[in-house]
Amino acid sequence: MNEIISNLIKDNLNWEISDISIEYQKDGLTNQNYIISKDNIKYAIRISGKNSYKLGINRYAELAAMKAAAAIGVGAEIIYFSTETGNMITKYIEGKKWSNEDAATSENISRIADTLRKVHHLSPIPYEFCPYKDIENRIQFSNKNNLELPDYLDQLLHKLYAIKQEREKNKQEHFGLCHNDPFPNNFIDDGTVRLLDWEYTGMGDIFFDLSSACMFYSQAQKEEFLQQYFGQYDIGMLKSLEQMTFVVSFWNALWAVLQTEIPEVEHDYKTMAQQIFRHMKES
Repeated sequence: MNEIISNLIKDNLNWEISDISIEYQKDGLTNQNYIISKDNIKYAIRISGKNSYKLGINRYAELAAMKAAAAIGVGAEIIYFSTETGNMITKYIEGKKWSNEDAATSENISRIADTLRKVHHLSPIPYEFCPYKDIENRIQFSNKNNLELPDYLDQLLHKLYAIKQEREKNKQEHFGLCHNDPFPNNFIDDGTVRLLDWEYTGMGDIFFDLSSACMFYSQAQKEEFLQQYFGQYDIGMLKSLEQMTFVVSFWNALWAVLQTEIPEVEHDYKTMAQQIFRHMKES
């Protein structure tokens, strides 16, 4: 057990290190995540990743959103949170983490829509999430550090800015507190549907959330999802979903590009980025 984890446990839980068990969670992509337990009590510990400060994460926004989400039973209860380091301890939620297939059942489509609607109607926090600015910043960083970008990047940017201009016209119509990373792996089902990993939270376009959540849905499932969320759907909503799917893809492709700067990571982020970029070009 490293010194950071040991000190977090001693300082915030008053547990003797010799009395606990610790389990490393392999599914974290940005951070190191652990489950610690003593008797029947469990907590989750997050140690912030080396690249976190480059990814546009606002820890104050994350903390505010997590507190609000926990209060309505959508998130985990916070035991310790450092806005300086990003390290965190929360109560462990005993439940099932979803696969893409789990998130696409008719029942869970309805439950996801209900959960996101609750999040989007939470009180505002003093931070706005702007994927367009994040994309620009990530491109600048990539160019400065000679990270690989596609040779058709200008083509993608042209489409991105057209989408941005169109969505800015009615910005307030679909504006709310967003999670901004509600992919199936960030949902956990303990009888209620909860969201983990609030690092990118902020006020913004709710269709960024909606597009992320149904990224792997069929067309019919996307229509069902919009029906469940809004009570109805129309061509304009489907167009918004399609537009923001492109923005979400762009944002995530560049997230993967930035991860390639860390040579010791196990995941093949280079291939991940290339696959997303190719799909964006062909769509």
